Amino acid sequence: MRNRIFDLGFAALLIAVSTTPSIAQEGAKTAPLKRTLPIDKPFHPHDLAGVWTRSNTQLGWGGGSTCPDCGDRGFSNDVPAFTAAGQKAYDANKPSYGRLLGTADAAAHPEEAIGRRRAVSPANGTDPYQYCNPMGVTRALIYPDPIEFVQLPDRIYQHYMWGYGVRPIWLDGRKLPDDPDQARWWGYSVARWEGDVLVVNSTGHDERTWVDHFGYPHSEGMHLEERYHRTNYNTLELNWTITDPKYYSKPWVGQTKRFHLVTNIKTVDGWQGMMEDVCAPADEVDNFDKRVRDLTGPGK
Repeated sequence: MRNRIFDLGFAALLIAVSTTPSIAQEGAKTAPLKRTLPIDKPFHPHDLAGVWTRSNTQLGWGGGSTCPDCGDRGFSNDVPAFTAAGQKAYDANKPSYGRLLGTADAAAHPEEAIGRRRAVSPANGTDPYQYCNPMGVTRALIYPDPIEFVQLPDRIYQHYMWGYGVRPIWLDGRKLPDDPDQARWWGYSVARWEGDVLVVNSTGHDERTWVDHFGYPHSEGMHLEERYHRTNYNTLELNWTITDPKYYSKPWVGQTKRFHLVTNIKTVDGWQGMMEDVCAPADEVDNFDKRVRDLTGPGK
C-alpha cells in the first residue's frame, strides 16, 4: 500500500515554485495530446455527466501542463484594478506558482500581469491549500486534474480529484441567499439552462480561498458566473466572470477554459476511476507526535 505521506509530499510539490519558461503558453510546452474519443460522436448538449480534464496527459491523472486548447492556470491575464481592500488582500497572498519574483525572467515578460511574476518559496506559508484547506471553486476548476460531473434531476455535483472536494450545484429553482450567514469553501451555487448553456451563479465563497494559483484574492461578496457549453462529444467549454466590487474596480472576465472527456483513468494496479488525491494532514500529525511531542512531554 502506498504510504499516505505521499499525498502531502505531492501536494507540496504541486504548490512549489515554478520555473516554467512560459506560463501563458503552458499548454503548448508539450506535444498535443492525442485524444482517442471522437468529437463527432452523438451527444446530448444537456448531458454533462462524466469525467472531464484540462490536463495534457494520456494517463488522465492530471497535474503537469494543461492541454493546448484548455487555457492556463490563471483566471485571466487581464486583471482589473484593485480597490484599496483588494490591494491589501493581494499583497498578503504570496504565491509559489509563476515566474520567480525579482528575476530576469520575470522582468522579461511585462505582457504578463505582475501577479504572474511574483512567485516565492512555499515556505512563506500563505497558501491555504498548503495546509490542506479546500481550494475553492475557481482554483479547483483551473487546476488540470480530472473533475467528475455527477448529474441528477435537481442538481449537479462537481467532484474534484485534487483535494477530493465535492461541490453541489442546484437546479431545483432555489434562489441564492442574499447575505449568507456563513461563507463556504465551495460557496452556494444554483444553475439554469439557457438553451444549451448551463449558467451557474454562486456566492458566499470563503475569502480564504484564492481565485487562482497566482494568489489573486476575492472577498466573501464575490459573485461568480460560469457558463458551460458542451460544444462536441469530447469538449466542454467554460466562460466565466467574477463580480467583486469590494476588491476589484470592475467585473473580471476570465479566460475561456476547456475540458476534454476522459475515460481511461486507472491506478497503477489497474483500478479504474479517479484517484483519491486527498490532502490529509493525519500522517504529519502522527509523525509530529512520535518525533516531537511524545519525546518532550511530561517526564521526558
